Amino acid sequence: MEPIDRVWTWITWHHAVEYIKQDLPHVESMDIRFPFYPGWILRQIGSKAYAKEQETAKELKANGIRIMKVKIDQGELLVVWTYRGNTDMIRIHEKELRVKVQAKIDVLVK
Repeated sequence: MEPIDRVWTWITWHHAVEYIKQDLPHVESMDIRFPFYPGWILRQIGSKAYAKEQETAKELKANGIRIMKVKIDQGELLVVWTYRGNTDMIRIHEKELRVKVQAKIDVLVK
């Protein structure tokens, strides 16, 4: 697998975990008959996504890839990373990132 593909995998899993963390309080505070069940499901999905994120982080470290900076600025995600002394930057619009994250979560749920 190419280094850029490993970085993309980490980015999508990392942001999947972040989006689930943001959604969890909203899901748990919904006014429904059994409020614990949707929150429990989201927590299970979040724990699986977190495990995938940790797995990809270990792959990055094992292959000598280092994430220097992750920043969202004006609706774009900027990621600066290094591999074998070369520094590179990834830019992606946040809406495109959300689509990629949703695809990863769909794969995780199935």
